[in-house]
Amino acid sequence: MTPEEKLNIVNRLNALEFQQKKNLDELGALKKYLEENPKLVKSWDDLGEVSGYYIDSFSKVESYENRPVTDENRNVFATENQAKANLAKAQLSQLLKSFFAGWNPHLDNYAIFPQLKDNEITPYIGISILPQFLAFRSREKAMLFYQQHEELIHAYWSEFLV
Repeated sequence: MTPEEKLNIVNRLNALEFQQKKNLDELGALKKYLEENPKLVKSWDDLGEVSGYYIDSFSKVESYENRPVTDENRNVFATENQAKANLAKAQLSQLLKSFFAGWNPHLDNYAIFPQLKDNEITPYIGISILPQFLAFRSREKAMLFYQQHEELIHAYWSEFLV
């Protein structure tokens, strides 16, 4: 065996040893992650039990604790803010009809976006190229809708607050 061949073999062995050490480090990091974090659930049925909040037939947000997963409790939100936000969204969806509002892929869409800073939400009205729930044909209509339904819009955005 020539000195070049020996050097080539040593270099390949060093590279393999380095790759093996790197793989072991990654495996150790993965094991640590899995120990420190809960099991990632693959499906609704694998969840086991559900806790959170739901909106009852009288539009009240109700608590829901530690119940087995069933088809009947797929309407349970993880947080109270999420349930309240969706109650507000239902009301806003009815109000939007009076403004002939809604996303239209063929027209300009002026959307009302939440700007979150220091746990405070302020509105931003701008043209949106992506589908949005609070979309209008003009900036003026968007601003008027915000002025008339500010409290409800902020309730809708409340799911983003900590």
